[in-house]
Amino acid sequence: MRISELAREVAGAAVGGGPDAQVDRVVFDSGQAAPGALFVAVRGRRVDGHDFAAAAAERGAAVAVERDVALPAGAAWLRLADTRAGLAELAAAVNGRPGRRLLVVGVTGTEGKTTTTHMAGHVLDHAGVAAGFLSTVAHRAAGPDNPNASGMTTMQAPQVQEWLARMVADGARAAVVEATSHALDQDRVGACEFDVAAFTNVFSDHLDYHGSLEAYRRAKARLIDLCAAAADKGIPKTAVLNRDDASYEALAARPIARRLTYGIQSPADVRATRVEPAGDGGTTFRVEYGGASAPVRLRMAGAFNVANALCAAASCLALGLLLDQVAAGLCDFPGVRGRLEPVDLGQPFRLYVDFADSPLSLDSMLSALRPGTRGRLMVMFGATGRSDHGREGMGRAAAEHADFFVITTDDPVGEDPAELARSVEAGVSGRQPGLDYEVVLDRREAIRRVLGAAAEGDVVVLAGKGHEQTMMLAGGPVPWDDRAEAEAALRELGLADR
Repeated sequence: MRISELAREVAGAAVGGGPDAQVDRVVFDSGQAAPGALFVAVRGRRVDGHDFAAAAAERGAAVAVERDVALPAGAAWLRLADTRAGLAELAAAVNGRPGRRLLVVGVTGTEGKTTTTHMAGHVLDHAGVAAGFLSTVAHRAAGPDNPNASGMTTMQAPQVQEWLARMVADGARAAVVEATSHALDQDRVGACEFDVAAFTNVFSDHLDYHGSLEAYRRAKARLIDLCAAAADKGIPKTAVLNRDDASYEALAARPIARRLTYGIQSPADVRATRVEPAGDGGTTFRVEYGGASAPVRLRMAGAFNVANALCAAASCLALGLLLDQVAAGLCDFPGVRGRLEPVDLGQPFRLYVDFADSPLSLDSMLSALRPGTRGRLMVMFGATGRSDHGREGMGRAAAEHADFFVITTDDPVGEDPAELARSVEAGVSGRQPGLDYEVVLDRREAIRRVLGAAAEGDVVVLAGKGHEQTMMLAGGPVPWDDRAEAEAALRELGLADR
């Protein structure tokens, strides 16, 4: 596109320096600036892209700015009111506005986003609606999954729009996009043209970034605003809301064409009844909607995964799927890597790898596993140095729900692993060290300790790393895979029969 054509895609944009300059990609990293690129100068928390605009222009790129910047003579430029919002609009325009050619579901919440994203994509696919998705774990256009190697749950706007364009090119009809509070606050999912804004739950999180719980909630609620203002594709813009969650009233007050509620405990449009743990570690229930019901046998444990399934179900119903199609897709859902992912080499106990890395997620996961545990419930976990999720709270959750637990190391980054473990242990009460729990800082040894202590009928969870393939140390990331370590430990301990 010519830069003058791009200027018409953003309200209030002014163009100068060369209106016929050709743009074939949008970037926000000046290191990617080159002829054909449009460098958008975005102000970050620590770095201002305007400081690199002149260098980007020297490398042959056009630039987009929101304040006066000295540029080389003849450089093509755009002046925008807000380059952060403009980045998404420009990236969408260069990629042919792919969100307008897809049915798009946005999924946000404090917990359960990734599982719900994968569930919704799977249900759509199973019903014959080819769907791509973007999640913490993986990206998919319309073929095999691609591991998310970006280090971000939600990528920056240019990458999001490139993936949506790839979905269109690969024949997808729908997209499911996991959206974090950071992404919503930073307009990374602007111009996605959402048709459904789906919420799992909203608790306190990321206050180091947002500053207050109210600001965090406002960032989450912005998904509804984006959806309500998106391009019309013949489907009522819908907010999918958790009737059992304390966030419901505030989110329901945001204006949008339609609301679909879901719940287990509360009256809702989409409900789960007769929720029971299954003998194989899954869960059975009936999903009800519009006076009809259908049975579901979910291959995942816990009421929180039933809630995730209802959120995915309501999202797909909002796009026009039938209840029987939704139920069939949920029954067929294989699960998500690193989310209560079973590891089975024939050992006499159930073993899972899970991503729980906060007091809330650890509490929810252990509570979910307790009803289906015949023997002891055992967990290995640690507090991450990447953020302070309430480290003492993790100790309290383990002490309350687990029969035996091992506190270990999980992404210490620049913090002392021993100090992180002490912070977790400070939350433990009423439990005896050496008998009810142990501290083993070496994660590899901690895995062997908890597996070696397990017996027939027990349930063991390795929590915190989930799908991740690295451990973040002070010197940088090193390769790590909880599942691979678990399998190696089972074999070394003589517990594997295949």
